[in-house]
Amino acid sequence: MKWVFQALAALLFLAVASINPALAFQLKPISQVFAPIGEGATKSYEVVNDSDERIAVEVSVVERNMDIDGQESYEPADEDFLVYPPQMILEPQSVQTVRVTWLGDPDPSQELTYRLVAEQLPINLADPDAQVTRPVGSVQILLRYLGSLYVRPADVAPDVQVASVEAITGSEGEAQVAITLANQGTASARLRDLQVSLTAQGTTLNLGPDQLDGMAGQIVLPGHQRRFVMPRPTNLANGEITATIEYRQEDE
Repeated sequence: MKWVFQALAALLFLAVASINPALAFQLKPISQVFAPIGEGATKSYEVVNDSDERIAVEVSVVERNMDIDGQESYEPADEDFLVYPPQMILEPQSVQTVRVTWLGDPDPSQELTYRLVAEQLPINLADPDAQVTRPVGSVQILLRYLGSLYVRPADVAPDVQVASVEAITGSEGEAQVAITLANQGTASARLRDLQVSLTAQGTTLNLGPDQLDGMAGQIVLPGHQRRFVMPRPTNLANGEITATIEYRQEDE
């Protein structure tokens, strides 16, 4: 296994060493909240070309879903948004403003979650019909941003509850705890400053963010569940486990 890691590390070094650094851009801001109606239903973004070359960028919006393990999946949302301009050619060291307007339900029952996708297109701008090539040994990195986009009606709020707690055994026989959280509310929850209290045989163990790596700071979308697995604390008593959580909620 060690030689595999060393080989991958060597390949990564070679790739990084031969990346073309001239092609780069930024998307600003990376997260925005839209209102479903009114002035707040339109927001502006900036696509910034930091490179010394002309680049082509495409901007679109996709619906964002997340499974219980936190893996995201996307569906086209072209009918719900107007993006202008959707495609652009940016001169070196230039900025293009992109306006995005919500066209969907003006009165949704809960917050709706999307991704704003900004990706560089592999186009030879000197000769658009030419086949894109690169020198042998170089790596062309085409950037792709996934911004967070929320359509949030008034008076929505998250409500994250502990759905289940299980004592499980890992693939190598290690003792673990699996906690499933359910967001029964109407807005996304970001688990900031997360505190988890585990109780077994009448004894409670309190865990803070530093002990909850991979769980603290994570997001739970409205109507979704998330499952988190952690090492079982060695000072947690044996037997059935219950859990409670506390976190600080702020708007994205």
